[in-house]
Amino acid sequence: MNEKIYGFRQKDVAELIACLEKKREKPLSRVFEEFAEKTGKSKGTVRNMYYALAKKSREDRAFTDAYLHGEVIPVQKIAEFNEGEERELVKKVLLGRKEGKSARRVIRELAEGDEKKALRFQNKYRNVLKRNQPLLGELTAEIRAESGVAAETIGMRSNSKIVSDVMLKRLQNEINALIERISGKLKRENAYLRSRIGALEVENMRLKNVLYGDGGRAARFFENGDGEKILH
Repeated sequence: MNEKIYGFRQKDVAELIACLEKKREKPLSRVFEEFAEKTGKSKGTVRNMYYALAKKSREDRAFTDAYLHGEVIPVQKIAEFNEGEERELVKKVLLGRKEGKSARRVIRELAEGDEKKALRFQNKYRNVLKRNQPLLGELTAEIRAESGVAAETIGMRSNSKIVSDVMLKRLQNEINALIERISGKLKRENAYLRSRIGALEVENMRLKNVLYGDGGRAARFFENGDGEKILH
């Protein structure tokens, strides 16, 4: 059973179908969770497999007869949020967070125990957090104007969250490399300055020897003003 169906192993496909048949009374979301736990797959992978099989059941009669007893896997059409519904949902979640609730808890309350609805609400809210920060900022400001609560307490992402972990790590590495380059340059400059100081000290000693050597004749020469005459 090495043949693959839409990229999934035939064995996994058969096991998922058997699992679905045994647990018809359970919500799909729960079946996905149980199958994921049993097989070690992620819930998302199981969900993708299910919808791939549903598509194949509509397009491939031989597959449907062989695996599904001739029954097409039903897939409910997902109702899209309109702009007003999206704003209302996100604002309710933000208001719940303002009261100290978690987003998950607020969504569960809004769904009234309906797992499919809760998943739909959760996906929409996460999508707004990830892809529509302007709407989140607009609603946060609206709530702040109504209640006086500062925006940051309601759930705007910090700049560290907007930047991906990969980009943040790259930035940190570049900063560290810059610090090392600056540090290396300063070390080289310090070494050069120390060598120049040493050379100047030697030169200073030589001048002292010239001025005060030989009984200090050169020093007395300049002290008497004769040196100034030479210069002019």
